[in-house]
Amino acid sequence: MKNKSSNAATEALKKIPVVQQHVAGAKTLHPSRLLLQYLTLLILILIPLTGLFRIDLESANFIMLGRQVWFSDFLIIFGLWLFIASLLVMTYAAVGSAFCGWMCPQNTASEFADRLTLKLLGRKADMLDISGQKMQVALRKKSWLNYSLLSIGLLLPAMLYALIPLLYFAPPSVIWSYMTLSEQALQHGSLYWIFLILTGLFLYDIAAVKHLWCKYMCFYRVWQESFKSKHSLRIRYDDQRSDHCTKCNFCVDACVLDLDPRTTGQIDNCINCGACVTACDQLNSKRKKGAESGLLSFTIGDKINASKSRNSVAEFLQRTKKSLLATLAGALLLGIGLTSYQSEEFSVTAMAENSAGAVLDYRINIAHKLYSPTNVTLKVKGLNELFLLEKESIHFETSGRMDVVLHVSDELPAGLHRFTVLASADNGWSDTFHVTHFVKNRAVENASNQ
Repeated sequence: MKNKSSNAATEALKKIPVVQQHVAGAKTLHPSRLLLQYLTLLILILIPLTGLFRIDLESANFIMLGRQVWFSDFLIIFGLWLFIASLLVMTYAAVGSAFCGWMCPQNTASEFADRLTLKLLGRKADMLDISGQKMQVALRKKSWLNYSLLSIGLLLPAMLYALIPLLYFAPPSVIWSYMTLSEQALQHGSLYWIFLILTGLFLYDIAAVKHLWCKYMCFYRVWQESFKSKHSLRIRYDDQRSDHCTKCNFCVDACVLDLDPRTTGQIDNCINCGACVTACDQLNSKRKKGAESGLLSFTIGDKINASKSRNSVAEFLQRTKKSLLATLAGALLLGIGLTSYQSEEFSVTAMAENSAGAVLDYRINIAHKLYSPTNVTLKVKGLNELFLLEKESIHFETSGRMDVVLHVSDELPAGLHRFTVLASADNGWSDTFHVTHFVKNRAVENASNQ
């Protein structure tokens, strides 16, 4: 009786249609990563162009949000450093070395060179091999046209990469004058030589070094490894279906670092690019017995003990609470520094003494830290009009420094005279500087001289 019922149930189950739904990771993972890589390059270009951050070599200052940041702006500098450093630590603890595979400009250029070389010269055409093996070009692709197209295709990104560091050290107007070959730029062509040298270096890097930098020379990737743990993002191998890949090394061939993604652990050279996941997914989607997802996937932590562990968000916050607090503290300090930012700085210093040993002239130094025009007005109080101010108003077209001479009359009576210099700008900034001026007693001075 049992056999009849089980056979009936088996027959009924056979009549139920079973549809295997394929998870199309190969269709979304690689395009998403490619988009993020090029978006990162765009952000690197827009940061100096928009004035978000740049280094002004002429004034030897950092430029942030279109304003000069001095070392006296301690809260801005320390807050920004603390915010970025702790945020990176927290990110590495969560996603490991994903920055290398998803955002690093080095790997972006290297992968572009790989794809272009594969298309024009064949898959074995590596220009630099540490084993000493010569470049192997496919016979059907050996043509001057392919070599020319490859040279141009590698030169253009090298020129773009050479332009990016220049944007961080020279104003956009200067870069534009050199790009348009203006007369002034041609007369002072030093930037052209710097650009030429950088282009050569990046061309060699993109064409020959490529992934060797990531494998053997990049200390930044090693630094990221120190923050990884068993809870960080990693590649997971579905060993329950290992019979599907007993003779398959497609994922190993897809890895640019020559790793076996099926055996990666907590400490390895994996950059979480997902090329192996895409390769395995593509191969399994073409299986004759039915398309299915690949055996490789991204995972955070140990999925086997997931039911025993706490909530993933709570677990992440628990592991990164120190770096999270540091990130929030950095953001707070940065916000305070930006809101209390002083757009101008000024000081009053005594100039050289005259022949009688008295100080009658003072130098008022005013620094404008914004790249926008403004007017600064000066006033002096406490000298009973016995002074002469060289200028009462100063116009700044852009950032810079100016000196104004304050001459104190020698008719002031002997003793200490305290006076105040007031400065105010059109943008709302104002400040005061207190000075103590000493006038010697002439009778006492003449008696001592006799």
